[in-house]
Amino acid sequence: MNASEAYQIQKTRFMLWLQKYELADISPLREKDVDLEKLLSLCVVEQTKSNLALHAIWFLEKYALAHTEDLPTIFHFLLDNRLRITIEGAQRILGNIYLQALNSSSYTTTEDQEEELINCGFDWLTTPDKSIAVVANSIELLYFLSLRSDWIKKALESEISLLLERGTTPAIRSRGQKVLKQLHRNPKS
Repeated sequence: MNASEAYQIQKTRFMLWLQKYELADISPLREKDVDLEKLLSLCVVEQTKSNLALHAIWFLEKYALAHTEDLPTIFHFLLDNRLRITIEGAQRILGNIYLQALNSSSYTTTEDQEEELINCGFDWLTTPDKSIAVVANSIELLYFLSLRSDWIKKALESEISLLLERGTTPAIRSRGQKVLKQLHRNPKS
């Protein structure tokens, strides 16, 4: 399935979900496109009863993959509002979008943005009882950033080693060991 097909499927799911919870009146979906500003605002809404923010960011992830030209706008908004995204499932998706932006050949992050991403990654990595998927994404995010900022390698290696020593889930153990191997293949300068 390509990005456009995944986007169309998720768009339909999101529309049906909005109808189910009688939220169609706040829908960012228009006949031929999406009101991106409205969609972004739904990603940080504090309505917890129906998990609106989670469903909005889930749709946004597919939107970003299919509409890469909007990635800078999406990335800036999500980075500026990351502390307002508190649902761990939404944080997992947030990490995916951050990685998409970092991997994009058409978008370059600034030093300040990368510093904010580093802070985000280490916050997620060191927060006790953070969900497995968010921790795994933070490891990937920090590894990717370590390729640009050499000092991260030592700190990331230490944090992963602590996680492994304390005992962790098989998924975190696997991701951590994989990244440790990659760090050792790309030694510190």
